[in-house]
Amino acid sequence: MKRPGLVLLAFLLSALLFGEEYSYGTQAVQNLTDTADQKKTIISFNNTVYRGTSLLETLPLMEEVYELEIRFGDSSVLLKEDDLAEYWGEALFIEEKGAVTGLIFKDRLYSNLKSLSYKGTPMESDQLEVWLSWEGTDVLKGEIEDFASRHGIRIKALEVPRPDSKLQSVVRARGDVPDLVMIQSSAVEKLVSARALQNIDYFVKPPLVPQGKEAFTLNSRLWALPFYFDTQLVYYNRKLLDSPPSPDWTLQDMENAARRIREKEKDIHPMAWNAYSSNWLIPFQISFGKERLIEADGTITVDDRATAQALAYILDLKDRGLLSPLERDAMDALFISEKAGMILSGSYAIPYFESLELDFGVLPYPVNESTGFPVSPLLDFKAFCLTRQTKHPILARRLLQHLTGTGVQQRFCPALAKMPARMDVLETPGLSYGYLSILKSTVDHGTVIPPEQVYSVYKNNMWKLLRFALSGRMTVEETLRRGQMLMDNSTP
Repeated sequence: MKRPGLVLLAFLLSALLFGEEYSYGTQAVQNLTDTADQKKTIISFNNTVYRGTSLLETLPLMEEVYELEIRFGDSSVLLKEDDLAEYWGEALFIEEKGAVTGLIFKDRLYSNLKSLSYKGTPMESDQLEVWLSWEGTDVLKGEIEDFASRHGIRIKALEVPRPDSKLQSVVRARGDVPDLVMIQSSAVEKLVSARALQNIDYFVKPPLVPQGKEAFTLNSRLWALPFYFDTQLVYYNRKLLDSPPSPDWTLQDMENAARRIREKEKDIHPMAWNAYSSNWLIPFQISFGKERLIEADGTITVDDRATAQALAYILDLKDRGLLSPLERDAMDALFISEKAGMILSGSYAIPYFESLELDFGVLPYPVNESTGFPVSPLLDFKAFCLTRQTKHPILARRLLQHLTGTGVQQRFCPALAKMPARMDVLETPGLSYGYLSILKSTVDHGTVIPPEQVYSVYKNNMWKLLRFALSGRMTVEETLRRGQMLMDNSTP
């Protein structure tokens, strides 16, 4: 174990040998924030809304900052801490009427800013590789290119399908790994087991949506920083359902609406969703009283009463001609051609349907009136992880802090109808886009896609068995008994 005296000596020597001093008056800061491509951030601090630019976007990139002097009004504050640079992404130069007037740093507002001086070590690394996936990669590439251009560094941003699987393969082959990778929560355990990720408990973390932190926490450690998430919704065709139920509707209301659609058009599918996927079974399992998907011992119970009732309900909808089980592409095609009245799909479909100028509306999942529990939408979080073998850990951390910062989330999420993973962004005064109020209403009773690998095993097993159940080749009891046998014999 290193002795404290040696650690302090090493730190002081590093500061003396590599440290540099930086000083900016208000005019210098103004010049930095006035660049044409500088994008502004809106935050609420002490019940007041401010507009500005983060220090991470404005000032030179730093590996560390160990001394910071802030002069404001007739006062000054001198901070001496070895982790000050970790707060650059959350700190904001405040602007009023186009002029820099203050600074928010570490939960304190410094009004009438006069100057900012600091000492630290400038960033040595100047290149990164980032793997992106899912919707909005072009928008993310634009944000990354702006960040790289502003700081004079090179960042290769690549769109990679199934980035978790590719990362696992590259690590096993001892190949060159990227620095940052976009993943979803269900990939966490396999990547941790492959020693592909480093935990980020030491990060200065922004105020996250609690479910987002839960989605990427495994063995009490956080392995990725949540960026955004999708929820599940009921989409309806306004031409086929001209009097939609209110958002506080029930399963019975949903069935009644489906009957009205069927009575109006005989060749219309009243409801459709991908009932072959467990992603659309789990919401009903929860609504019939299943308390948790993964048990405390890390297993998944399939042959329980709630799951049996959920599957029986879905099969009954099908038998009564109210539900057509269809995979996503077929379901979307029918909805677009006005041959399906209501569908269950992810919120990621909103921009796509809007681009086609469809006349549609959305509703949150209904409440199961027989139990009082809502049908629980799956919350699908995407996050950025720092690879264990990155050659540029500090620069990668700075980019991660930028991408998960307030500004990027405020720009990215409205453009893609995503839900921001930061609580402060989700609650930004005046933030409004698309169906945001309905999206927000789903969060509290949503179910997080878990990070444990057993979830993927469950999903794959049920994908096969649900086809037998929906085709009538297996009863509910046979399906779930077989499912339990598969789960008991499967090892993640």
